[in-house]
Amino acid sequence: MIPLRLLLTSSLLAPALLPGALGCTPASAPAPAETPAPAHPSGTVLLVNGLALTGAEIERLCDDIRELYPEYSLLHARRLALTNEFLPRLAVRAMSAEPWLQARAACEAARPELEQAGQPSLLATKRIEGRFKLLGIGLWSAARHLSLGEWSEPIELTGRWLRLRLEARSQSADPLLETLELSLLEFPFVPLEDAERAVQAAIDRAHLTLLDADFAEAVPETWKHRMRGSPP
Repeated sequence: MIPLRLLLTSSLLAPALLPGALGCTPASAPAPAETPAPAHPSGTVLLVNGLALTGAEIERLCDDIRELYPEYSLLHARRLALTNEFLPRLAVRAMSAEPWLQARAACEAARPELEQAGQPSLLATKRIEGRFKLLGIGLWSAARHLSLGEWSEPIELTGRWLRLRLEARSQSADPLLETLELSLLEFPFVPLEDAERAVQAAIDRAHLTLLDADFAEAVPETWKHRMRGSPP
């Protein structure tokens, strides 16, 4: 490329400059080095068999846990979020990659039928109602932030994909007493009759890599020892 200052010189000088300019072709200049894409999403704090978990994903559940129990420290809330929800979820996903993909695809494909206004759905939806102890902290947290009467995007919980519709939410100043009424459509990728055994086996086989010291502190030593499976 001819420098801009040369283009601005007198046209009478141009013939003398052309040979030198033509000798410097773009091919002779080194190509700029490409910046490699990050290996994991920004904010990743840990990996389970190479599957990334970000701090932002954890914090929303932590906020709900601390709303239930304001006396809990952030560290303790993170510990509960990791051991009750995120570490089992990632361990099961890592051990069930193909069923996980199939369940996710089926969950995504369910949208058109769920959203047919005024038309009865042939999908096997069910109704469930309860507080967080009955629903489980993961389901309760995912459901309570939805808009009333609208089907959610696909949501992953441990061993299953699902779509939710929040039908009703009790008005209570105390989250411990908050009752949710939900419509639910599930796509399990772990057999329901064997779910608990499958989850525990997946945790025992998983390999945990901790990348952030603050979140590493939140993982109990027993879990660090337990999740020492072979790296992917």
